[in-house]
Amino acid sequence: MLIKNTVSLLLATSLLTACGSGEEALSKAAEGRWQALIQGNMEEAYQYYTDAFQKTTSQEMFKHKVHSGLWKKVKVKQIQCVESGKRCDVAVDVAVVMRMPGLSKPMESHTTLHEVWVRDGWFSDWRYVDE
Repeated sequence: MLIKNTVSLLLATSLLTACGSGEEALSKAAEGRWQALIQGNMEEAYQYYTDAFQKTTSQEMFKHKVHSGLWKKVKVKQIQCVESGKRCDVAVDVAVVMRMPGLSKPMESHTTLHEVWVRDGWFSDWRYVDE
């Protein structure tokens, strides 16, 4: 009986820990994808996309489709999860640097992007959904 209770307690603790740290892991994944994009590391950025995306878009096609250099910095502002933490909407503040005609210095502008992230199973990685 003691072993059964101990196993149940360990399982419950691990599930609560997984749920509690899910948003932190998701925040790190979202920022990791953006940092890879900002740095022009398309190979790393590609790894954050869902398996379905990777099956339909080759890494070479992805490299030609996405152009870095426009974004400067990123910060996750809010995470809102549905479907028991398997699907989350992530609000990301992205700073963009643009050269404007007639201005000597580039201008920085901020915008909030809303991204969808999913995970399959209890312990899988978060993946970005390209909509």
